[in-house]
Amino acid sequence: MADDAPLPSYAVRPGVTFPDWAAVTSPQARQALLAIFEAIDAERTWRDYTPAEDAVRTTLLRLYAEQGRAPAIGDLARHAGASESAIRSLLASLKSRDLLVLEDDGELIVGAYPWTDRETEHQVSLGERTLNALCAIDALGAGALYGCDVEIRSRCRSCGAPVTIATCDRGRAVADVQPGSTVVWSGIRDTGGCAANSMCPVIAFFCDDAHLAAWRGKCHPTTPGSRLSIDEALQAGRAIFAPSLA
Repeated sequence: MADDAPLPSYAVRPGVTFPDWAAVTSPQARQALLAIFEAIDAERTWRDYTPAEDAVRTTLLRLYAEQGRAPAIGDLARHAGASESAIRSLLASLKSRDLLVLEDDGELIVGAYPWTDRETEHQVSLGERTLNALCAIDALGAGALYGCDVEIRSRCRSCGAPVTIATCDRGRAVADVQPGSTVVWSGIRDTGGCAANSMCPVIAFFCDDAHLAAWRGKCHPTTPGSRLSIDEALQAGRAIFAPSLA
């Protein structure tokens, strides 16, 4: 995309668009986001997105925070004020947009970006709950999603050393990073309709640039992507997730 080309923007609900480009001040974060949106086909994700789909998705994200995991379909239907058959149809539509992950022929919700019920290396403390984030950028965007500060416990993908991050300003800024040399690799892969299973595994924390370089050389020498500082990766996470409940 040319530097003077308009940035992609998609309607989520009246007055809210995806992504929140106002959160992005770094050119590197902007380029990383553009690469992600091309890989996931963001235009397909948000084309003709309906209020009914939005109502189910926002209810699901709120229940994830309250319960620490995905709700059962019956529970989601009760909270959304809809029949289970209507909820199943809307969940199938949201899955086709790659906004959530279903298993057991659509009968089990196992993920809704940024969250997954699977064990991952990224644990996010959100109030009294600790949830598994799908990737490093998802973990960093979780605070902006709910308008609260979070604590992230992860590890260096190369050596396994602990990485911890705390946010401030209601999840919109970095308060502390340990170790201070930590960076994020935002890898890009063809998603095949499910970023959770394809691209998310190559968006990870590294305790320093040397470990990122070593891991890339050994495991993903040809996978394209962007090296981001923690602040840049937080900008990307904010841009992606702040509109979700706005």
